[in-house]
Amino acid sequence: MSNDNVQIYSIYIKAPAQQVWDAITQSEYTTRWGYGGGIEIDPQVGGRYRNTSTEEMKAMGMGEDAVVGEVLDIDPPKRLTLAWQPTWHPESEPTRLTWELTEYPSGLTFVKLTHDVSAAPEYAAEVAGGHDPGTGGGGWPWCLAGLKTLLETGQSMDEPA
Repeated sequence: MSNDNVQIYSIYIKAPAQQVWDAITQSEYTTRWGYGGGIEIDPQVGGRYRNTSTEEMKAMGMGEDAVVGEVLDIDPPKRLTLAWQPTWHPESEPTRLTWELTEYPSGLTFVKLTHDVSAAPEYAAEVAGGHDPGTGGGGWPWCLAGLKTLLETGQSMDEPA
């Protein structure tokens, strides 16, 4: 993590970049890592982006969408930049979320996630995580761990081993 307003996370995943890309951009995967919601993305600059809420999120009072936004930059399977707006903070400005994937000949993909929350610093601590993931406090570290676990084992972190 660089500072509170520009947070940078990275992880190596033993999977090709295309598989990591698919796991970031397709509901078949997003429902099994992080907080579990589906995704809808129009993969072009200016395209609409949304993460849907899970049934558990809806039971807690969240609407149909957990996060909404817009595609700012896209270069599959290397880079995806989004205007990222959590619906539980409707008064905040959208932030900038960038996924960068670098595949190595060994089959590993280096994943760098940069979340610039300068436009809405009031939720920097939320996305940084470090709290109970069961109550939504895991932030990006929880999400990346879930992504890695799913792609390397085929199982969600929430599934019994």
